[in-house]
Amino acid sequence: MKDLLDSGIRSGLFYRSFFDQLGQAAFLLDRSGTVFTGNPACEELLGFAPEEWAGIPFWLLAVPEEREMVRLQTQFAMEGNPKPFCTSLAHNDDYSVPVHITFDTFFTEGVAVGYFAIVQEIRTNATDSNGNKACKFVDVSSEGVFIYRAGKLHYANQVGVKIAGATHLNKLLQVPFSMLFHPHDLPMIEDMMLRVEKGEVVNPLEVELIRLDGILIDAEVCATNAIISGKSTCYVLIRDITERKRAQEFLQNSEKLALVGQLAAGIAHEIRNPLTSLKGFVQLMQKDGMRKPEYFAIMSSELARIELIVNELLVLAKPHAAAFEARDLSNLISHVVTLLETEAILRKVMIRVVFETEMPMIRCDENHLKQAFINFLKNGIEAMQGSGEIVIRLRCEDNRVVIRFEDNGMGIPPEQLTRLGEAFFTTKESGTGLGLMVSRTIIENHRGTLRLMSALGEGTTVEVSLPVHG
Repeated sequence: MKDLLDSGIRSGLFYRSFFDQLGQAAFLLDRSGTVFTGNPACEELLGFAPEEWAGIPFWLLAVPEEREMVRLQTQFAMEGNPKPFCTSLAHNDDYSVPVHITFDTFFTEGVAVGYFAIVQEIRTNATDSNGNKACKFVDVSSEGVFIYRAGKLHYANQVGVKIAGATHLNKLLQVPFSMLFHPHDLPMIEDMMLRVEKGEVVNPLEVELIRLDGILIDAEVCATNAIISGKSTCYVLIRDITERKRAQEFLQNSEKLALVGQLAAGIAHEIRNPLTSLKGFVQLMQKDGMRKPEYFAIMSSELARIELIVNELLVLAKPHAAAFEARDLSNLISHVVTLLETEAILRKVMIRVVFETEMPMIRCDENHLKQAFINFLKNGIEAMQGSGEIVIRLRCEDNRVVIRFEDNGMGIPPEQLTRLGEAFFTTKESGTGLGLMVSRTIIENHRGTLRLMSALGEGTTVEVSLPVHG
């Protein structure tokens, strides 16, 4: 009988038309249920080379808890009563593969000499550990969808498996869901999951994802709650935004360099003044040989001012990764004003800072916030005609700080105000509109809000609201 089976499987017509061309995994079993051979798709499905599974009972390919059921189904097929069924086979990389199996009889010269086992991997209609079918949409979603219940991940679609850097769903299910997130983002994720379980609506979060292959990516996470089979289930959607973040960072760095160029003239005046003082004192000391202590105090003060201005300029020009730390908002505003006060003086504009309440610490990327605030302040200075005043007001409300940049310039018409922040839309003759767009992105990345208010002939106000640190 084995010779007949071997003769049939090796016949050219059968081998080419079935084993080489069939996309599904197909095992050929002898009359005892032992695997005789299989097509190339079998190795692709289970990761075993043909010599590793040839000669062993077919049911031993199943995971241990399914073997008895597979043995009985194989026996029914050999008795002439084959029935399609679902089970899980064991992959060479030590995870289970959910499959659908159909048996059929293999004849040679009219004699039944063996059986086909057609094995198809189940990729759709996800099921959880209780056997309940989850919503079909997760398998066709273009985003990573993770089904989360009672503190445990139950399922992820193929996009989600890929985003997580796993080779297979079962590999992903073997690790805690929390391990996918960077430790500094875990408190936000845990808070989001708790709120979703209570039925609250939450805004998407931008976090860092640590894939199972060790690669760090930027991701956007949102979640919603649903009742499936009477049980509360959380759907977590994860989108890879690494390329989007890179594009934003490139735009921010380009805008930084543009700002540095625009500030160069004002800073040149700012540095020239203390340099003139230093030069005069040095010449005086060389001529008269005087070494008065007050000379050294003035010279040290002027040098410190030059150093501050140069350092602030280099900080703005240097590209860097976002680094959120607790910072003193008062000092941050002071540094921004230092950079722009000379340009303001040249345009006959006065800058006044008003602290309406005591300022708490905020968690921010100091350099990015400086970039945004410089944009707001510079726009206000350029909006003046002849002379004017800009007032920067700071106050604390509940758990947020509010910073208002108020100018008394010409104001902006309502139809133009609604379009501010769009790329390449600007009210300036030589502007690009990118500055305000980048600034809005920076504020939103700090989980803040930006509001523009203006009235023709009265001026414009830019209001920024940011969360308080800790």
